Amino acid sequence: MAVGLVDSDSMRRAFWAERLSALGFPIAWEAATAAEARAARARHPPSALLVAFELPDGSGAALLATAIRAQPECSGLLLVEVPHPAREALAWKAGARGCLWRGQPCERLLATVRQALAGTSLWTPGAARQAQRWWARWGDPWAALSLQQRAVAWAAAHGLSNKEIAGVLRISTETVRTHLERALARLGRVDRVDLTRWLAQGGLLDPRCAALLEEDPLPDFRQLIEALMGLG
Repeated sequence: MAVGLVDSDSMRRAFWAERLSALGFPIAWEAATAAEARAARARHPPSALLVAFELPDGSGAALLATAIRAQPECSGLLLVEVPHPAREALAWKAGARGCLWRGQPCERLLATVRQALAGTSLWTPGAARQAQRWWARWGDPWAALSLQQRAVAWAAAHGLSNKEIAGVLRISTETVRTHLERALARLGRVDRVDLTRWLAQGGLLDPRCAALLEEDPLPDFRQLIEALMGLG
């Protein structure tokens, strides 16, 4: 079973390449970004994928979702730096075998990864129910918004004014106001403060989570992230 490794950290990739090879899982290829992984997978589809959630050009969950749709027999596994129900729910929806915190003891982590790459699902009934609850409370309502409504609501929750959002997205302030009002109404939020609290509770302030399982972070989110960095 050949494994594709996707992680922006070269030292972590070297660690996994050595350990997995020792466990009998040869490495098909390594990639530092989602774009590199897509190109490598097209040339050499692996039997399994070990993917970091935090990628510089998107989320590992979105990458897994695309790969598993194209190759349902692939055993995908997501590793996260910081556990959060949103990341676990995205991994579950993507079809990953499990979502693991890389900060747990090394031997336990290796044993669990070996199980998952061999085809064992790590989702307990309780973990699956928690993922379903996250989608019902946050994922599905957020996905029901249009892409621009999501971008405007996300920016508003990060403190950008209507004028700033309009400048980044190249739309009128009136369009921003309309998108925000419709987003608030659809999400059942009363104002920006309530919206911010809701997004924070669901983990959706993280742009990789806010993009849900889009293969790349939405271009609007990219522009807004750059604007936020500039304003900071």
